[in-house]
Amino acid sequence: MFRVHCNKCSRRRDVEPTIPFQLTRCHHILCGPCLTVCAAEKKCPMCEHPLQTIAISRDMPIGVANYFQDPTKFLQLYRKISKFQSEQRSSDNLHFWRREQQHEELQLKLNGYTKMEAQLNQQTKVEKKRIAELREYIAFHERPAVDSLEASLSSSEYIAARGHSNSRHGLRPRTPSENPTTDNTLSDDLVESFCMHSEVDFGTKKSKHSMSTSTHRSSVRNSGGQRQDFQI
Repeated sequence: MFRVHCNKCSRRRDVEPTIPFQLTRCHHILCGPCLTVCAAEKKCPMCEHPLQTIAISRDMPIGVANYFQDPTKFLQLYRKISKFQSEQRSSDNLHFWRREQQHEELQLKLNGYTKMEAQLNQQTKVEKKRIAELREYIAFHERPAVDSLEASLSSSEYIAARGHSNSRHGLRPRTPSENPTTDNTLSDDLVESFCMHSEVDFGTKKSKHSMSTSTHRSSVRNSGGQRQDFQI
């Protein structure tokens, strides 16, 4: 802490406490007698800036009174403020990092949904094509002309009549296959990669190599001429 004194005449406040002291806007201290001398010019006698003063007392504003405080007090306050702001910046950075991690996880899920949508759309096109073939096949066999020809004509006559009918109504539609021509199940790689980043439970995954087994009977004759049946 410094001793309050007049910057012009060096009069000290602690020696002459009855004399008023003023603080100028340009941060100079003047005693009452020196201030009276330079009041007519309205300029600071130290730097000649426009003269604006405030009385040095206990009623000074806090912003002015801080100039007369111990600077170590503000140093401690600065350390507390610096620590508080540093902790707040660290907290903000942590929340930002967590949001980035969440964004990456959501992006992976979105990619999985996009791939699944593309595959399902492809399967839908295939199924719509099969449905159209089935409807055409059913419509062809539900026509009254076909039923009447099958009931009234012999096989040879029916074949000839059917050829004549095809010339008028178009060719007979191809018999649709009972099983779809393509694998309608999602691939294991897609389901596995999607499930790794998704909370959706798809249940038991189907293998892309799984095939419906069917039993076929075949008959062969062994070297003795006996007939043997076996299943595949």
